[in-house]
Amino acid sequence: MTNAKTGPPGLHLRALQATMHWGDNTYIWLYRLLGGMWVDKWTAGTPAILLTTTGRKSGRPRTVALGHLRIGERLVVAGTNGGRERVPDWVWNLHADRRCRVEVGREKYAAVASFLEGETYQTHWNRLVAEHPIYQTARDLLDRPIPLVVLQPAAE
Repeated sequence: MTNAKTGPPGLHLRALQATMHWGDNTYIWLYRLLGGMWVDKWTAGTPAILLTTTGRKSGRPRTVALGHLRIGERLVVAGTNGGRERVPDWVWNLHADRRCRVEVGREKYAAVASFLEGETYQTHWNRLVAEHPIYQTARDLLDRPIPLVVLQPAAE
């Protein structure tokens, strides 16, 4: 049923989702334009990277901005999806194809993803939360496990 003042049901939700998508795409565009300068922080000040995966259904490149933890040459990223209950698409894409591309500032390289489990997961989770407490806030809000992924530069 359409309301004269508010429009069709779900219109506001669709508008919000479109705005969020536009905002993410704008951030990615700015990150690339500026080489990560001045836009090198993501949620709550975590350092930002761009991760490009291959869509598991479409086969098309899909880029997202993510916070990360650097451990040597490896990057650890968490599938919090901004505190949403749904596991982010990039996680499912990496389950289907672990090859990906990473952008850190102007540096771009191929990487291979691996999913952490058990004691290794807990060790990396503790380190991530110690540096960026926002991840613990996300865990406290969610009823699902948060995937942790290590992005290792691929052998050229």
